[in-house]
Amino acid sequence: MEKVLRLLTCSGIVLSILAVSSFPTFAYETEALIPHIEILTPGVTRTVEITQRYNFPQEFGHFLILVVGDGGVSITLRKIDTEGDFLILAGLGISSAGVVPIFKFGISKVTLAEAVEIGDERSSYGLLWLVSWVSTPTHNPPYYYTLVLSF
Repeated sequence: MEKVLRLLTCSGIVLSILAVSSFPTFAYETEALIPHIEILTPGVTRTVEITQRYNFPQEFGHFLILVVGDGGVSITLRKIDTEGDFLILAGLGISSAGVVPIFKFGISKVTLAEAVEIGDERSSYGLLWLVSWVSTPTHNPPYYYTLVLSF
């Protein structure tokens, strides 16, 4: 029990630091700092269509995923509508299996894929924090891309 409390405390500290030290916001930015929250259970697949209306860091995809169960979570970020866009996926997977950093990037038309192990038999829950954005010198916003989470 003491190990679980220590892990929860460390997870809370890491998330607090990430939230406080995030990129500066602007007056017209209303959605970038508020995460999109999802809950995943075994056998569930979520597909999120993302529209980025401003260039990074003024807007980006921000997700907090609570995972109930143990096993692998598959994360797929896909942008296939235009070529030459720089697509980034970053974040953390936090569970009793450990803290796993996530960082993938590529030039579209691209699919970024990552898998994170969540929990174990004794402690079957975890947290995923993800940030994604598109950056391009050639195309103007809005940018459209898709995030697929499978557990």
